[in-house]
Amino acid sequence: MKARLLALTLAACGAHPTIVTGHERPPGTIWLVGIARDAKLGAVVETAGRVVHCGDRPAWPAEALGGPVVVAGSLTTREDPPPPVGPQGERSAGAEGPRSVLSPCATPPVADDGLVAAERALFAALAARDRVALDRLADASLVVRVPGQPDVDRAAFLQAAAATPGEILGVDGERLAAHRAGDAGIVSGVQVARLRVDGRTVEDRATFVDVFVRRDGAWRLAFALYVPH
Repeated sequence: MKARLLALTLAACGAHPTIVTGHERPPGTIWLVGIARDAKLGAVVETAGRVVHCGDRPAWPAEALGGPVVVAGSLTTREDPPPPVGPQGERSAGAEGPRSVLSPCATPPVADDGLVAAERALFAALAARDRVALDRLADASLVVRVPGQPDVDRAAFLQAAAATPGEILGVDGERLAAHRAGDAGIVSGVQVARLRVDGRTVEDRATFVDVFVRRDGAWRLAFALYVPH
C-alpha cells in the first residue's frame, strides 16, 4: 500500500492539533507520529520516508532512538542557504534548501478519557483472537506500519491477527501513556505478547504508537506504528 497521510482535522476554529502520520506536512500546530532518528543538524522524526527536524532537540536520548514517538509543536519551513563556495569552486558539505521544522517538538500533554481502556480492550481482543471485538475496535481507515515493511490495511490486519501462530497466553502493555486531542487520541507504550510455540513459551515485545478516532461515542484504532524489539 502506498504510504499515505492520516491527517485528522479535529475541530473547527483550530481548537485541536492535526495528527500526522504520513508524508504530508501541513503548516500549523500538529502532533507528529514517526520514528526518532538523529541527523547532522539534530534530532528528526521520520514519517513515510521523509523527515521533520526537531527545532529544540540536538539529539534523541538513546532509549528513544530508532523507536516510534509522538511529538507536538508548530510546523514551519526553513530555507537553508547554499554552502559557501571555495576559491577553486569547491563547495562545503551541508544542508541546502527548504526543510520542515517542528518546534518545540515536545511530548503532547497527557489526557486519557478512555483511551487506555480502548488500548487494553485491543490487547484482550488480540489475545483471544476475538474477530467480533477486533471488527468493532478497528476503524475502516486503519493503517498498520512497521518500518521496512509495506503498510497493512484493515483487512490484512484482521487476517494477521487471526493467523498468529501458536497459543496466545496473553497480551499486555507497559509504560502506557495517553494523549487526547478532541475526537482523536494517541496511546504509546510497549506491547508484550506471551505465546507458546512448539512447546516453548516466548515473549514478543514491540514499542508502539496507536492513533484512535472517536466514532459513535467509541474509540477506534485508525493508525498503528510498531517497532519490534
